[in-house]
Amino acid sequence: MSFAPIKLRDYVRKHVKNNPGTNEREYTARLEATLAAYKAGAVCSNCGQPIWVIGSAEVGHMCFTCITGEADPSEDYEIAEACHKRSVKHTLPEPSPDAVFPDSDVDDRDVPF
Repeated sequence: MSFAPIKLRDYVRKHVKNNPGTNEREYTARLEATLAAYKAGAVCSNCGQPIWVIGSAEVGHMCFTCITGEADPSEDYEIAEACHKRSVKHTLPEPSPDAVFPDSDVDDRDVPF
């Protein structure tokens, strides 16, 4: 499941049509700046996943899931140049054994009973 890719210019046209009070130049500049941040490796400020360019242009650097609370972006747009990021799964990293068992190297024979 992935985003519906759309060219930046086409998305701006749709957005301005649906939001007539939007300044087209300012909105385009915001999207371009957010796309540049994405290309430079910007990640979600909450979870560390790649940002959703369209959503991040409005609310700050965050991923689709953290912005919307949904995991499936298949009916949502993303700027075409940023669509390859969905190959990264939205999961937390596995904890290291040392984090789960911090004293796993302790020899139980040395513990007095």
